[in-house]
Amino acid sequence: MRSCIYPGSFDPVTKGHLDIIERTAALFDKVHVAVLNNSQKKYMFDIGEREAMLTRVCADFDNVDVCTSGGLLVGLMEQLDTRTIIRGLRSNADLELEQQLAAVNGQLLEGVETVILLSRPEMIYVSSGLVKELISYGADVSGYVPGSILDIIHGRNS
Repeated sequence: MRSCIYPGSFDPVTKGHLDIIERTAALFDKVHVAVLNNSQKKYMFDIGEREAMLTRVCADFDNVDVCTSGGLLVGLMEQLDTRTIIRGLRSNADLELEQQLAAVNGQLLEGVETVILLSRPEMIYVSSGLVKELISYGADVSGYVPGSILDIIHGRNS
């Protein structure tokens, strides 16, 4: 069985993330979407809220599960017995970071491969950072996030 992991902070999950999940689900038998914490980031939604958003977004995919981890990605990969990481790229800046992460992950866990999916042109500008900024000003984010999570976002913003 070909399995992979699509890790991220997903704060919040965007239509760009969903596009990567859909495309990955078509390529792999099993997709683990992993909600992780990055010590360098400040979160708007806690890990439980982010997991709940992704669980809703991924509900229609039979081969996708959502998980969380407080540790390193490679530790979770060992638990799940997968060695393939999926990453979405929007820009050259993303590429530089992903190259660094791929090298480190490959050193920490033998056999790790990182597979890059390029963002579709209409998704290049969509980021969680942009969505969080819009949320903080009470702007409409329905064009950037899946409709199934708007109630969670509105609950946060009220």
